[in-house]
Amino acid sequence: MAKDMGEFLDNWIDSVEQSMKLSPEDKAKITGAGAEAFSQVLHDHTPRSNEIYRRGRSAGHANAKHHNRHRKTKHLQDSITYKSGYTADKLHTGDTDVGFEGKYYDFLAKIINNGKHKMSDKELANMHFVDKAQQGSKRAVEEAELKAYKEVMNHDSDK
Repeated sequence: MAKDMGEFLDNWIDSVEQSMKLSPEDKAKITGAGAEAFSQVLHDHTPRSNEIYRRGRSAGHANAKHHNRHRKTKHLQDSITYKSGYTADKLHTGDTDVGFEGKYYDFLAKIINNGKHKMSDKELANMHFVDKAQQGSKRAVEEAELKAYKEVMNHDSDK
């Protein structure tokens, strides 16, 4: 058992050293594959209203001066976004952040995920949808990233 653990640790250290040498482009392929897998699970966990947003609907405390800033034109579920290799701050590090388009949808997602003072049963059920998606996507993300890692490292991706 100890020999197996030592071999495992040696292999793990080798793979960590290899991944530290990855270019941002190669890292982006790996994290982008994980982001794609996560965004699908997040999409499925994101609550969706029955509202139809053809022309946009006023949302929040809109006034005439800032009316267009507070128009909801799509479902939160349809505003999930990421760019392979880029963080939320638009830095090209190879890491890939998944989030919601623009400050409005990001703010809306936080309210729905974290809750508010008085909530209906539906709102309570929708709480922590991001956390549930993160938990539910772990295996899919790991598998997608492993497959991409093997492709980047020129290994047989079927192993």
